[in-house]
Amino acid sequence: MTISKEEQARNHRRRRRQMWGVLICVFVMIGLWTVIKTMKDGIVSLFDQSEEYTLYENRLEGMVMFDPLPFDSIANMNDATLRSAAVWGTVYDILDTEYGLSTYTRDEETDMALLPAVEVDAYLTRLLGPSFKMEHRSFDGEDDMTIIFDDARQCYLIPVTSMVSSYTPRVVDMFKRSGQLYVTVGYIPNADETDLTTTPSDEPVKYMDYIFSSTNGNWYLTSLQNSDKKADVKPTATPSAKPVEEQSTEDAIIAGVNGEDTASSVQPSTEPAK
Repeated sequence: MTISKEEQARNHRRRRRQMWGVLICVFVMIGLWTVIKTMKDGIVSLFDQSEEYTLYENRLEGMVMFDPLPFDSIANMNDATLRSAAVWGTVYDILDTEYGLSTYTRDEETDMALLPAVEVDAYLTRLLGPSFKMEHRSFDGEDDMTIIFDDARQCYLIPVTSMVSSYTPRVVDMFKRSGQLYVTVGYIPNADETDLTTTPSDEPVKYMDYIFSSTNGNWYLTSLQNSDKKADVKPTATPSAKPVEEQSTEDAIIAGVNGEDTASSVQPSTEPAK
């Protein structure tokens, strides 16, 4: 059977249309898969706040380790607790870096690391905002450890002997209410080194809401309150923070307890401390 040139041309055009149709279907399927994957990743990213949780866990580590009592403003926070949280929170940030405190100058007489006050100021600015100013000075904690401030060098002397923290923070929720950011933190008890027979729980024994207010697009801590969320496990006795002898600050886990003095020389201010 002889096929005319017109029929051959029609067959050729039909095959070409079929080829283009297959290619278009392939491109449509690829595009549809890409759109679905993008939407899925977007939804997962929207609900997955693990990175932000970790950020706030690091920001609040210095606070949680000293287990502060609720306060309605930073001015009403326990003075010794705030000072301890500022110094040790700064130290923890440094220990998270590659070299830790190994590059910091040591005091010739005590071999303590010299922590510049400006670094503590920077930590407090990130946590409490640029309007907060703290007058630097030596202070005592309830653990009888004195943190010495060298006024001439404007540095804190960080002791080689450190403390074992009672709690580690775990952020479990973040939500906004009345224009404020609520960060719900679970308190994970650390091991009591005086009681080796007890296995520490990896579940929070209590929850606290750290409340942040926005200033120029940044969130800063303003208050602390008991959380509506309650622990599912029965609280156990809080391990006492005890000295760890002959242990370097870089390796020790630092903690403390609340001080008794009310905030006096530490208060929010737009004026530099004298």
